[in-house]
Amino acid sequence: MNDNYVSISIRTAGHCFANANYVTKGDKKRKIRFEATWAIIKHPSRGKILFDTGYTHRFHRATKYFPNSIYAMLTKVEIELSQEAKMQINPDEVSHVILSHLHADHVGGLIDFPNANCWASEKCLNQFQKTPKWRGFAKGLLHELFPEKWIKNCKTFESCNSIIHEILGKGYDLFGDNSIVMYPLPGHAAGQFGALVQTKNGPIFLVADAFWDMRAITHKMGPDPIVRLFFDNWKDYNTTLNKLRKFHKAHPTVPLLATHCPKTVEMIYSPKTI
Repeated sequence: MNDNYVSISIRTAGHCFANANYVTKGDKKRKIRFEATWAIIKHPSRGKILFDTGYTHRFHRATKYFPNSIYAMLTKVEIELSQEAKMQINPDEVSHVILSHLHADHVGGLIDFPNANCWASEKCLNQFQKTPKWRGFAKGLLHELFPEKWIKNCKTFESCNSIIHEILGKGYDLFGDNSIVMYPLPGHAAGQFGALVQTKNGPIFLVADAFWDMRAITHKMGPDPIVRLFFDNWKDYNTTLNKLRKFHKAHPTVPLLATHCPKTVEMIYSPKTI
């Protein structure tokens, strides 16, 4: 019997707006909400774990002045205090924060969980260190959203025991019990990883921004190539999409929960906990 099943609750902390025809090539020209979803993972022995953190009010403060103000111009963000992660879960109860990648809608609340162990990929840490503060916005990085010594204190996925998946390749077993295994999903952002987690109802794959709409997997309706200007590597992005399509074909019952996908947003309301 596996005693290391986790439960997941999907939440949202703020949103921005996007062009539907950019998110899904061929879709109607209209504005759609991009919810900044994140997850509370409850582990039987490791306690409460966050997968990303959504936005906080700090986004507006960090983008008030040039050149970061360019980020705010391109990404119209709305966030209420009551939506912030720290208002939805007691920071003292959070033992770990997993960062899929370092964009503002994923790390916005990191500072609010100072006692939690932070996790990210080596590539994420390397990019952060090599990117000057004044150029961060061009990579989707806002240095102001990170604790002062977070690089020194952050743990890396690659420091964990590796696991080989027949489709996803090399992954990293976060706690050595197969409950949360991190797999690289490059393309959208440098060092992006997803989390394949084991629940009593079966596995769930939290894939961050590996795609924006499930139709990219089921109908090969990916984003318009115009968005490649904001991606880390367009070729890697499409390689990741093809890998997830193959995974979905082999495991059609495993939910693929992407940060901004309407299917993920539905799970905020029903069911509350998986």
